[in-house]
Amino acid sequence: MNTTEQTKEECLSTLAHELRNPLASIMSSVELMRAQGQHSEEIPHLLEVIDQKVITMTMVLDNFLSASTAGRDTPSDEHTDTSERVSHTGFKVLVVDDNATAADSLSKLLILRGYDVRVAYGGAEGFKEARTFLPQAAILDIGMPGIDGYQLVAMLRKEDLSCSFIALTGYGQDKDKQKASNVGFDFHLTKPSRIKDIDAILQQVASATEKEVV
Repeated sequence: MNTTEQTKEECLSTLAHELRNPLASIMSSVELMRAQGQHSEEIPHLLEVIDQKVITMTMVLDNFLSASTAGRDTPSDEHTDTSERVSHTGFKVLVVDDNATAADSLSKLLILRGYDVRVAYGGAEGFKEARTFLPQAAILDIGMPGIDGYQLVAMLRKEDLSCSFIALTGYGQDKDKQKASNVGFDFHLTKPSRIKDIDAILQQVASATEKEVV
């Protein structure tokens, strides 16, 4: 094994170790919630543990990537929560992700915040849904089979929709953000992203849309 391969193996081993610790806490918390039932008094604490461990894992991955790509911004640096949230009830949002669990969870969170949401589970379905639903904002995953997020946003740009496009993806290096911008995305968020960061962008887009109408 040469020096480069050994260094790579050591880095991956370190990454695996750093991720396994928070993953163990998450797994234990989930198993405890299942064992105790939904009415357990420990549920809020266990949810907080999971939340904190997800933050830890995100930081570990960010630090690992920044070792080769300096200056990578995190979503929390780019988008902060609004101090006073303005209601934009009925603002139309399309969510496209081949991960059904992720798409459904995000859509439910957005619906709770008053948005009119439609979900598609792939690029082809997303294209059809966009042409009929006519969203004002579209949140698109990138790494989808068939028509990926890059291809989808390019296709939708040709439809001349009055829509802002948000990339919500696991690809988070500077080159990925630049590529997303080049193909037509207006915003870029790296998974996992908090609902407050997604909502902050939608609030911005909705406010701008309302000003254009006026």
